[in-house]
Amino acid sequence: MIRETNKRMRKMIGIVSVSLIVISIMVSSAWANPSDISIFDKELHKVKYNYAYAASMGGEGAWDFDEPTSTSDDITETRGYKSPAKAFFLSLAVPGLGQYYYGSKVKSAAFIGVEAAAWIFHINWHNKGEELTDEFEQFNRDHWIQDHYEDYLEIVYGSRDDDSISAQEVSHTLPETRTQQYYEMTGKYDQFAWGWDDAILYDSITYQDWGTSPPPAITGPSYAPYSSRRVAYEIMRDESNKKLDNANKMLMVAVANHVVAAVEAFISAKSINRSFKKAGEFSNWKIKPTLKSYNNKRDTPYLKVTYKF
Repeated sequence: MIRETNKRMRKMIGIVSVSLIVISIMVSSAWANPSDISIFDKELHKVKYNYAYAASMGGEGAWDFDEPTSTSDDITETRGYKSPAKAFFLSLAVPGLGQYYYGSKVKSAAFIGVEAAAWIFHINWHNKGEELTDEFEQFNRDHWIQDHYEDYLEIVYGSRDDDSISAQEVSHTLPETRTQQYYEMTGKYDQFAWGWDDAILYDSITYQDWGTSPPPAITGPSYAPYSSRRVAYEIMRDESNKKLDNANKMLMVAVANHVVAAVEAFISAKSINRSFKKAGEFSNWKIKPTLKSYNNKRDTPYLKVTYKF
């Protein structure tokens, strides 16, 4: 049984050997005359198959193939090594620049497009928000009267300085200058409602009526005078804040675009370098002709073919 198996194996080996000999003859014939091969074809062969041409085996027109002699540095130099760190910092500075560096124009255009869109929207919303801010601040200066507010405090609490009043409902202190907090507080809190020039309570009490009908303390929403101008002012301020918030979100998108582009460029450059280390389309194939002798008989040519998965 074992003998029969060995015979079968020897037979199969013989068939394979003959096949390889035929291939070897075909290959040697293809390069029989090295003088007919141009320098360009030789260099192309080196790049495509990742093999180096060696000296003649002695016979006229015969050529041998050695194992690949190129190093990783040779390969990356030939095929264009891309520095992941350089790609990272290029895209961190300008999104898309790292992608262009490692060779992807599509990704480069995409990241540049996101960056441009983010800044365009940011500038547009920021400018619109600033315009609305100027409008509501001017509206406040025209229709919110600080003297009316202080007159209310003096009538109800006996002091014109809200900082010196200990009442629970007087929980905020009006800034001395017209700061952002000043413009926010005068519209947001009921405590300052009497400062609006159209404020009216119970559809009858206005600022002009305080001589006969003094205002009560604003201890709750039902004691706060209504002002259509205050409502309009809050809408204006809300619209301004939305535009400025959107502008800030676009800044966050721009920052995120820088980070994502940088990380993508780093990863892609490393991936490309790994693919460069693999030679051309037939780089996984290795072909090596050899001469072997068995049982002290004449040399037999063999062609060793290896495929690396």
